[in-house]
Amino acid sequence: MHKPGPKSVVDERRAAVLVGLTLPEVRWYSRVLGLGYRIEIGDATRIFFTYEEVKKLSTASAASAK
Repeated sequence: MHKPGPKSVVDERRAAVLVGLTLPEVRWYSRVLGLGYRIEIGDATRIFFTYEEVKKLSTASAASAK
């Protein structure tokens, strides 16, 4: 899988702010929808999303809120 460059992605915290979700919600949608990619940083794992994936997160969360 080709990973996008650093300027074309946002981390999970930024994605949560952009979409209006909590961090656990973003992680849940990521897992359920298969979006984002994980990077191990020390003992922690962070999820990064392309802007297209953030759009999909937004669409999915809006649809589930109805």
